Amino acid sequence: MRKALLSASFGLLLTTLLGGCGSELTADQPGRHEDSTLDTANSEFHAASAKVGEQAEVTATSLNLRTGPGTTYAVLTSMPKGTIVKVESESAGWYKVTWGSHTGWCTGDYLTPYATGGGVANAIERAKSGVGFSYWWGGGCWNPGSSAKGSCSGSCPSCTHSGSYGADCSGYVAKVWQVPGASALTSCSHPYSTYNFDNETREWRTIARGSAKQGDAFVYNDSGAGHIFLFDNGDPWGWMKAYEAKGCSYGIVYGSRTAGTSYKVIRRNGF
Repeated sequence: MRKALLSASFGLLLTTLLGGCGSELTADQPGRHEDSTLDTANSEFHAASAKVGEQAEVTATSLNLRTGPGTTYAVLTSMPKGTIVKVESESAGWYKVTWGSHTGWCTGDYLTPYATGGGVANAIERAKSGVGFSYWWGGGCWNPGSSAKGSCSGSCPSCTHSGSYGADCSGYVAKVWQVPGASALTSCSHPYSTYNFDNETREWRTIARGSAKQGDAFVYNDSGAGHIFLFDNGDPWGWMKAYEAKGCSYGIVYGSRTAGTSYKVIRRNGF
């Protein structure tokens, strides 16, 4: 029993160290390489599953469309990033899709549901519901309407957290945008760090800072430290309104801020 408890405690500590703002995944973690046509993923983070009967968006730079559900089948054509397809059926992670006059199969690792109106609004509602909850380094959960906000004392990342709810910057944004998949707000998970937001392209794409709109994220990650927040409105190069898990003494807040040139702006694929 003691060994099991120690093992569980170590696992939780390791998850926190890898995931929290200010102590990100190392640069030698396997990353994405999208300079060639792809069939399968080379990262542990996967896009939300495409849905049969609905539209989906290609998130790889170039994605093979094949005659059957597997890499042994011939390539019909290659679909560029941003292509919108109609999903016809699914088989063991491969999707039969229609793109213009072409119908074939591609891996689902690089397909994400194509968002229609309301998606950003839903994300902003989730962001609003987290305001007032505590900063929890390595955390990513809150219970909308609950008076149990949690509390954090000390300096990050070695601050002391109490309570069942709270989030750090990357845990907050991941839960708001439901990446890499759907997860209840009350379920504490931390699948993304600022390293992933800064480098992953399966869920996000980089846009020009001047084009920032509501729901986009500002992120930086440098030498193991980073931060991320959600843009709401204002001047992307000056004063703006933002949602963010700001730090131990602030918690999750909505307010005015500026951002230095180290930040880049990313937008959820499909939006």
